[in-house]
Amino acid sequence: MSRFCVVCLFGLSALSLSANASTWATLPMRVLRSLVEADAVFNGATVPTYFGTPPQEVNLTVDLAADWLAAYAYDCILCSGGTSFNVPLSSSFQSLNSTWVNSIPGFSGTDVMDWVSFGGILNASDRQFVLIESGANYNLQSTIQNGHLGAFVNPSNDTSPSAHIFSQLYQSGQLLNPVIGFRFDPSNPKITIGALDPADYDGNLNWVEINAPNASFDSLNTFSIDGLKGYNGSFIPVGNSLTANLDSLANTITIPNISAYISSPGFMGPINPVNSNGILAYPCNVTTPYVALSATINGVDYQIDSAGNLLRPYTTFSPAEGYCSVGIVNKLDTLPPSVSLGLPFLRSIYLAYRFPTDGCPGHYGFAFPAGANRTGSQISQTPTSTPTKSAQCLVLTSPTSTPLPFAEMTAQQQLLPSDKYNMDFMAPVSTAPAPTLTASLSNSTAIPIFAPQPAQSPGAYSVFGMPQQGLVTLFGVDDLPQMVWNTTEVS
Repeated sequence: MSRFCVVCLFGLSALSLSANASTWATLPMRVLRSLVEADAVFNGATVPTYFGTPPQEVNLTVDLAADWLAAYAYDCILCSGGTSFNVPLSSSFQSLNSTWVNSIPGFSGTDVMDWVSFGGILNASDRQFVLIESGANYNLQSTIQNGHLGAFVNPSNDTSPSAHIFSQLYQSGQLLNPVIGFRFDPSNPKITIGALDPADYDGNLNWVEINAPNASFDSLNTFSIDGLKGYNGSFIPVGNSLTANLDSLANTITIPNISAYISSPGFMGPINPVNSNGILAYPCNVTTPYVALSATINGVDYQIDSAGNLLRPYTTFSPAEGYCSVGIVNKLDTLPPSVSLGLPFLRSIYLAYRFPTDGCPGHYGFAFPAGANRTGSQISQTPTSTPTKSAQCLVLTSPTSTPLPFAEMTAQQQLLPSDKYNMDFMAPVSTAPAPTLTASLSNSTAIPIFAPQPAQSPGAYSVFGMPQQGLVTLFGVDDLPQMVWNTTEVS
C-alpha cells in the first residue's frame, strides 16, 4: 500500500508573528528510549503540530518516505494514540465533502481544510489535509499514531511539490531555507524546519542527491550507497550498485541477503544466533552482545548503534528464552531500493533534508549527532564526492537566533477544569527557557504560556511484556475517568 498526506492549523494571532519575515522553527520529537520487537508497540517518532482555531495540539507520526498529511479525528474508530483533532472545537474548519483517495478498509478518512502551525512560528492557512475517521487496520495501528506528517516532498509530478506544506511555507517566504533537520536519537530528539542548527551535529554534512522517483520502486526516497560493513570492517557481499531509502516507520534494517551476514563471524562477530520465524536473535542472558553493522554512504562509514537500536531488550515477545531480538531482516523482493534504513539507522545519525524546489532536486545530508559516542576519526571522515548542484542548491543561510515557540491556550486546555492550572504542576511547553510572552484569547484574557503537567501516580505498575522493567510509576493515570461497572446480582 502506498503511503499517504495531512495537516491542520491554528489561530490568526500566531500567524501575525511570522508572516512578514523568513524564519525557522525547532520542535521536540518524542521517541522511545529503546526500540522494542513487538507488533503492538509503536516505535516511531512524533512531533507536536497545531490544528484549527483555537489550536489543538496533535502529535503527528513522522514519515520520511511519504508526502501526505493527516490528523486522527476525535471520534475516530479504533485509531491509536493519545491526541486527536476535535472538529467542533475549531471555528475555521472546512469540510471538502470528498473521500480521501487513498482510503482503504480499516484506514479511511475525508479531505478537509483548516489552519496548521508548527510551534506557532510557521503557519499555513486553509491547509488541506486528511481527517482520518477509521483506524482499525491492525498493521497501521502500531506504525502511525495520532496522525501523519509526510516529510518527503515528491517531485514526480507538477502538483505534488507545490502542494506539500513544507513547499507552501517556503513559497510564502516563511522559511529561511528549503531544508529540514532531524534528530531521531533519544538523547536529543528534535526537528528543525527552515534551517539546520550547527549545534545538533558533529563533522561536516555529507550530501547525496535523492534519485528521481520511480513508481516501480518500493520507495520514492532512494539514493545510492556504497554498501554495508560488518564486524571486521569489510563490505558484506549483498550486491553491486546498491540503493537505499530512509524509513522512519520501520524498526529494522532490511538487507538483500541476511545469510551472507550471519554465516560469517567476520561480518557478524563471535555470536551464536538463532533465526526464529525470520527474526534474528542473539544470546543475551549472560552478557550483552554487540550487533556490528555500519552503512557506508559516499565514502563515509556510519555506525548503527547496537544497544537500544539494533539489539532489543529481552521481553516475553523475544523469539527464544535468553535471546534478544536483533533489528536486521531479510528483503523479500528484488525491487529497488536494495537496502531499507529504518529507525536503528536514523537514531544513530543526524539527517538533513534539502527538499526539491525549482531547479534543485532533493538531497539528504548525513552527519553524526552532537554528543553521540563517536571518535574523532569517525567524525573527520570526508565524502568521496560532492553533488553536481552543490553551489546552486546546498548553500544554506545559517540562523542567527532561535525563535521561541509561541503558544496560546489550546482548545483541549480550555476544556480542562481550572484546578489543572495550579502553578505547582506547570511546566514549560518546550525545553527552551520558559517564554515571558502571554497569549490573548478572544476575550482578551492573558494567560501564561504553560501546559499542565500530569501528576505522578502514587502506586507502581508492571510493564506488559517487559518483566525486566520491574514496577514503574505512571503520569496522569489518576486523571483518567474511572470505569463504572453495572452488575446485576443473580440468585
